[in-house]
Parts: sequence; C-alpha cells; structure tokens
Amino acid sequence: MKNKLRPFLRSVWLLLTEVPGWSDAPLAVRLRRTVPIVLPSAGIAAVLTWNFAWQAPQIRAQRDSHAPLLALEAEIESLQLDSSEQQAVELAAQAEEASRLLLSSPTELAPLLGALKKEATDRGWDASFHPGEPVTETTGTVARISYQPVRVKLTRTAGPTESYVSLLALLERFSTSGKRIDLMRLAIRADENRWQSVEANLRLACLPLHEKTSQ
Repeated sequence: MKNKLRPFLRSVWLLLTEVPGWSDAPLAVRLRRTVPIVLPSAGIAAVLTWNFAWQAPQIRAQRDSHAPLLALEAEIESLQLDSSEQQAVELAAQAEEASRLLLSSPTELAPLLGALKKEATDRGWDASFHPGEPVTETTGTVARISYQPVRVKLTRTAGPTESYVSLLALLERFSTSGKRIDLMRLAIRADENRWQSVEANLRLACLPLHEKTSQ
C-alpha cells in the first residue's frame, strides 16, 4: 500500500506543479505554479472549517432556543386553517353575549334586586330578598363561574284573584331580567281562602370572585 501511495502522490505533485516546456524546473518555480490552485483551495477549506466548526453550532443552538416559538407559530397556523374568520367573529359575539348575562361585580346585585322588587310590587306581591354567600365552581385550579344565591319571600298584597297566573308571570320576569337567574326551589303556602306566602331560592350567575375583585 505504501509503495503504491508514493508513486500516486508523486504523480499528483508533478501534475500540479508542471511547467510546460520545462520538465526539470526548480522547486521555487514549481511552487509558484501551484499558487493559483493552492490559494483558492485553502480559502475554501477555511470557509468550510469556519462554517462547520463555528457557524453551524450557533445556528443549531439558536434554532433550539426558538423551538417553542416555532411550535407556537405552527399551532397558530393550524388553528387559523381549522377556524375561519367568520367562526372567530361568531365565537366572539357568543362570548360577549354570555358575559352580559353574568354579574360583573357585587355592586350590580343591589340595583338588580331593587328592580325585581319593584316588578313584584307592580304585580301585587311584597318581595324581600336575602342574598347568601357566593359559591364558585372550579375545574381543577381554574375558576369557571360563581353563583350568588338569593332567598326570596313573596307575600300577596293584591287579593287572591289570579294569584297563580301573577306568580308565573313574576317568575318569568325574573328569568328574563337580562341576567342569568336560575330558580332552584319554590315553596307555596296557601289555604282555601288566600295565599299565605311564597318562598323561592334563586341563583344568579356572576364572574368568579378573583375576577370581580381584580376589576
């Protein structure tokens, strides 16, 4: 192997350093002959060495550091392909409509109960409202929605005529007041002559407590 390598290297050397018409040219002349080949080759070798030893590791490190952002961008693009702009507008409108049904802060409770009391008075009922402690529903550690319980006591003031119809209309008015109000319990006390009283447990939907205090 060694005997074959030497003739090969000698042949390459003679090819690179050959001076036309001067077969026995001195070494200095032969070296000058290789300059147009050696210098570009050395430059290419230097560029490749710099690229693989310095630039490529930096590019890989930068790409790795931006991997979460690239993944997020890909996810956003995927979501944009899955959901049209019209769907996004519709979802935003639904979210806004749902938020209007919730009490945004505890200060909204008293005016709402005052309006319901006036509605009851107009329909021939004396109403008293007794709010309880809010209860928050959570999913894991995330608060989804809070509920404000309210106990209502109604006493008929306008006589027995059509009391049942009037009560149904009043309860319907509670549910269409512009806020989400759930009827959880209804108890009616009456005798043959007149209605004694009506008690109801209502539940008003509101924003989670931590969101209300932050506003």
